[in-house]
Amino acid sequence: MQIGTIESIWRYPVKGMRGEEIPHTYTAFTGLMGDRIYGVVAADGDPGHPWHTARNQEEFLLYKPSYKTSEALLLPENLDATYSEWAPGIDPLYPDADAFKVSVVTADGVTYDDIEDPAFIADLEKLTGRSLRIHTTQRGIFDARPVSIFSLSAAAKLGEELGMDIDKRRFRANFYVAWDNQDDPFYENTLVGKTIKIGEWLEVMIVDRDPRCEMITLDPDTADDTPKILQHLARKHSGDAGVFAAVIQRGRVNKGDPIFLK
Repeated sequence: MQIGTIESIWRYPVKGMRGEEIPHTYTAFTGLMGDRIYGVVAADGDPGHPWHTARNQEEFLLYKPSYKTSEALLLPENLDATYSEWAPGIDPLYPDADAFKVSVVTADGVTYDDIEDPAFIADLEKLTGRSLRIHTTQRGIFDARPVSIFSLSAAAKLGEELGMDIDKRRFRANFYVAWDNQDDPFYENTLVGKTIKIGEWLEVMIVDRDPRCEMITLDPDTADDTPKILQHLARKHSGDAGVFAAVIQRGRVNKGDPIFLK
């Protein structure tokens, strides 16, 4: 049974920085290809969450990372061939590490051709007064599960409840969806514990609702803080918005793909 459609797909090359919309993607058991490959670790960070993000430096949200080989990081070259193997197929071949090189443009318009250039961290340390280092892994850096889903209807309803426009990008999801169900704006919450199929291949289990932090209070274009958004979620929605998913069968996803309940 079809229950919705993929409205847009987003990945975040650097944890905590601005995301990028992409037309399609390969999603493995460790998440979207190229999603949250880099992170900035703070020496004085909490051991359970050592990352330097916009929670510590609001304008960090406005830093714009870009892969130098963006097209190569949408789909593995041998993806179609791997589908011919036993279900759910063998893992395809990812590009070499050099293909994952990222450039960064700061909130002030300063460009660093390589995030691993020592000058980037040195300048960020001067700005923040923290001891920092770059961490990279093709496995992805996540707070919880490797895939996040948020609906347009949830954004619209929260905006209605708060009396303001709510930009979906505040919620930093991988898949923004349009549900066919018009009666429940938070329909994704009813899917916890269920498996959905997205497009021809990808299957994910909706594992849990997504507990939110200060990141959603920051405007994605200005980093201006609106604390009442998080306060409202805490009072009316148990602090949750959107859902996390775990990958059951890996595969390609395209913008506009149908979503089916298994």
